[in-house]
Amino acid sequence: MSKKKKKLLSVIIIFGLFITSWIFADTVSNSYQKDSVTQIYLDKFEEPIYSTLYYIVNYYYGKENVDYDKIVDATIEGMMEGLDDPFAWYLDSVQTEESKIDIEGKYGGVGLTIRYDYEMDAVIIVSPMNGTPAQRAGLMPNDYILSVDGTPTSELGLSKSASLMRGEPGTEVTLEIYRDSWNEPKNITLIRETIETKTVKFDKLQYKNKNLGYILLTNFAKSSPQEMTEALNNLSNQEIEGIIIDLRNNPGGLLQSAVDITSMFLKSGEVVSVKYFDGTKETIPNIPGNYYSFLQNIPIVLLVNGGSASASEILTGALKDNDVATVIGETTYGKAAVQNTFTLSTGGEIWLPIAHYFTPSGSDIHLKGIKPDIEVSNPEREVISMTEITEEEATEAFYTTTEKPVINIEEDLQLKAALDFLTGGN
Repeated sequence: MSKKKKKLLSVIIIFGLFITSWIFADTVSNSYQKDSVTQIYLDKFEEPIYSTLYYIVNYYYGKENVDYDKIVDATIEGMMEGLDDPFAWYLDSVQTEESKIDIEGKYGGVGLTIRYDYEMDAVIIVSPMNGTPAQRAGLMPNDYILSVDGTPTSELGLSKSASLMRGEPGTEVTLEIYRDSWNEPKNITLIRETIETKTVKFDKLQYKNKNLGYILLTNFAKSSPQEMTEALNNLSNQEIEGIIIDLRNNPGGLLQSAVDITSMFLKSGEVVSVKYFDGTKETIPNIPGNYYSFLQNIPIVLLVNGGSASASEILTGALKDNDVATVIGETTYGKAAVQNTFTLSTGGEIWLPIAHYFTPSGSDIHLKGIKPDIEVSNPEREVISMTEITEEEATEAFYTTTEKPVINIEEDLQLKAALDFLTGGN
């Protein structure tokens, strides 16, 4: 697993896992056939892999304690790493569960954002989500989860702790919680509910006597087009004089969601073109009927940075190349790989690039990114502690289940530049 992927896997939200930058489409079969070409490679793999397994089973000193599921996962992950492609991944069964939640936008659980505190060797709560069982139970940022249903989180780790807290709505889960102000830990039993996260957050801003719409799009899930429709319906009734679409740190998502949402802002023209593994090409135009006419005569700004990737870059490239929006911020991530998922008997999935996409102008942005029209950088924040939960981080996590964005104009130079651009300021 790459260092970049490991870093992003170190922070997990119970409702999902944001995995680097991703976009995938159902374009090829999820089954395989042992044709003559494939058999050549199977023959090449069979002897060394089976021989290695034979020696482990028969000669390894610690053979009684071998976790063969772990060996299978490591073998598959090694095959993906052997491709030397940063976008060819293997997700084990737990990670696969996380990614599917990300795509669906809802799950059965208690509504917590968590991460792992390696100093305390326990899971720490970033924040409960608004309107969830965790919030109603009074759980707070910086509380520690010592065990889930009696199993210590130090043994489970982050991913398995998150997985164990999820389950069918209406079922119980007991968390052992420790808070600094308590003399001893307390067991708190929660009833799981359906937790629905919001990928689109919006608000109306008044800036220099103008009404401006602000839309934060966190990723491209199945629910994102409907959420964007609700946001635009709301803003269309408020005499908006300009729109900001914030794609910063948006890692991507579903290709179809990207096309659906782009078509809401693009009256006509090409959204993206795709070249597949077999040499075939596809040009994807805007979807007639998706466009919001109130946008026709108002300026649009896209905010991007190095974390804006994949589907975010499809939206950015389409609106930029079709002269619909001005792009402000920093050069985007640069991922034009379209991945397909293939389910394995382990319960995991391989994510394999099956195509590359190109922006409407024909630009290949892979590993290059999209340069903004106006370059603005936010100052890097000093990291005081890897475990400290900041107030801003906790607030953002709290609003995960709501349409409310967290906005701080004074400290956000990129957002301020966008507002000044839309109002003609300096």
